[in-house]
Amino acid sequence: MKPSQLQAFAAVAAHQSIRGAARALGVSQPAVTRIVRELEREVDAPLVERSLKGVTLTEYGQAFAPRARQLLEDMRRARDEILQMREGVRGRVTLAVSTAVALTLLPPAFKTFHARLPGVDVRFHEVTMPGMLAQLTDGRLDFVVSHVLPASLPEDFVAEELFPVRLVVGLRRMHPLRRATRLQELHGAEWVLPADDSVGGHAISPVFSASGLPVPARVVQGQSVSVALGLISQTDLVGLFVEPLLPLFKHYGVRRLVLDHALPAIPVCVITRRGRALTPVAQQFVAGVRAEAQARAGAQAQAVG
Repeated sequence: MKPSQLQAFAAVAAHQSIRGAARALGVSQPAVTRIVRELEREVDAPLVERSLKGVTLTEYGQAFAPRARQLLEDMRRARDEILQMREGVRGRVTLAVSTAVALTLLPPAFKTFHARLPGVDVRFHEVTMPGMLAQLTDGRLDFVVSHVLPASLPEDFVAEELFPVRLVVGLRRMHPLRRATRLQELHGAEWVLPADDSVGGHAISPVFSASGLPVPARVVQGQSVSVALGLISQTDLVGLFVEPLLPLFKHYGVRRLVLDHALPAIPVCVITRRGRALTPVAQQFVAGVRAEAQARAGAQAQAVG
């Protein structure tokens, strides 16, 4: 398989259109059609179906699309790694972070990295955990920094724990349950929580089981922090958040409910795909994140002491 074949097919898969793929690649529509047909002959299977409405992926195409993206990213990674080894100051690093990390570790880690390696192209994403893992799998991301229970990750991924973050309960200021002091008193409320089919969804179960409770029966599912805070600020929904997000509460008119028992902690982790080595510049960015995490942990220990 040639890179041009993979690029053409990946563009068709992304745009669901020969015309869109041709425009993105800067070539003619007949050229895209010819290259995709060459690829189909090589893999001996139809990858796209053509009709008057455009193109759709066949079952073979749907299975091959993430592989094609992964192969293209691996080739880019290989070129970047050689360039970085030779010149040391160029290349690209692409990472995704949770909202909490974006507001805490990321700015100082990026500032240090960018000052040291200003020629490196850094690309950030803020996506939910299922999306992060899919993009790690096909190579669109180098690594992820987010709070997650490592045991909840599929075996294809490795999580390096940096430090734990506490969970907190948030509700609107005049919520009927604003004087509750135990999780049991809140259990019957309607909650906004991460979706059950996500890694984050698995992470909330221990919060309730530690108090001898199942996950609440009435749950609005979502992955957006801003949407959750917006809903809580104007309804009687109750939410769980990681402690670094507390500065956002005031802006949305949400208050932290102080319970008489601590909720479990979830570690902030650097997540990578098992068996895939980071490029030199990605390793340096991770080293900066790790150093910033250690500095914060040291400062907290001093404050406690």
